[in-house]
Amino acid sequence: MLVDAWHAIRRNAETSQTVSTKQAAKDFGIDLPQNISRLQRRLRNGYQFAQAYGATPPKGGGKAGKRPIVVAPLEDRIVQRAILNVLQDAKDAPGVQRVLATPTSIGGIRGRGVDNAIALFDNCCGNGAKFVAGSDISGFFTKIPRKAVIDYVRRDTDDEAFVDLLERALTVELSNAALLSDEDRKLFPTGADGVAQGCPLSALAGNIVLEAFDQQMNAAGRGITCIRYIDDFILVGSTRSQVSKAMQSAKTHLATLGMDIYDPVANPDKAFIGAIGEPHVFLGYEIIPGQYRPSQRACDALIGRIDALLNGGRRSIRRAVEQKPLAPTERCYAQTIAAVDNTIRGWRGSYSAALCSTTFAKLDRVVEQRLNGFDQFFRSHTANANPSARRRALGVHLLEHC
Repeated sequence: MLVDAWHAIRRNAETSQTVSTKQAAKDFGIDLPQNISRLQRRLRNGYQFAQAYGATPPKGGGKAGKRPIVVAPLEDRIVQRAILNVLQDAKDAPGVQRVLATPTSIGGIRGRGVDNAIALFDNCCGNGAKFVAGSDISGFFTKIPRKAVIDYVRRDTDDEAFVDLLERALTVELSNAALLSDEDRKLFPTGADGVAQGCPLSALAGNIVLEAFDQQMNAAGRGITCIRYIDDFILVGSTRSQVSKAMQSAKTHLATLGMDIYDPVANPDKAFIGAIGEPHVFLGYEIIPGQYRPSQRACDALIGRIDALLNGGRRSIRRAVEQKPLAPTERCYAQTIAAVDNTIRGWRGSYSAALCSTTFAKLDRVVEQRLNGFDQFFRSHTANANPSARRRALGVHLLEHC
């Protein structure tokens, strides 16, 4: 179980933008058998989770505010992932299995992804749905009642030691709390409630807490399908009145958990209501049947990531030509092109339900312009460089320096 958990954490680390995260995963994997054995001994002796680092990067996609990300040590994340795997595979835990089997709950469930949510919506449209409303759940992870999650799992199992481990895995303590501003510190779930964004167990905790929400919103006779991806949901129905009443019902139910949703008028970037066919955005898609284009915000974010990679490549190329030392993580020409390609393929894979070749063609033209500019930069800056400097700028190691 620990080995499977390690591979899942390693795959996530490989796509991380944080150099230290990638290096920690690489170091752990160098002597994997010994490191796994050490984890097993720690678990037998009563595993103690270390304090995590609290980061507050700005919210992506042009959203205002900061996102409280809890970065736990690698070994803690492996144990958290192993606990998740145990719960996912526990056939003798009927409550957890019922949560995982909820057909309209998509996020954080093995074998399901964004495209499954889009397929559910498309099926609703094919069955005659005409209106849709949706919203994020405000501050979702920080408001999850942790005790309710622990009690739920406790009712499902008679293994108190495992439940105790789960409780400690969900508890957040920050190593840098004293260095955070009062405002930033309040973003983190260090009290009795809330789970960490970034913890492998957080999505399951959220799904457990919202089991009754899913059942109520999809109750027979309501005429509504509620498709939920963790803290982001849409309500699909035949009339505007149906979805409007369902949104009010959702607000009322979530209030019992200390949670809230957004108003479509006051927060149009976080909530919406209207006819199907209008360009409402859900999970990065414009949910227009027959098209399912990536949202403009998602397209802009892709180009922004590519620009950042190319600008980083330009800086490294300039340093190489100037004969300055390069850090192992710096990308020159070849590595930058490879990083751009990986970014494009990963982004496109996130939108496999899209049926909008025109949108992708436009994006390809923009990418080609960026790549042409990068190539011209490389050529102009290496035109008068000596062969070794040009080779370093190209991103091909010199044997004498290896």
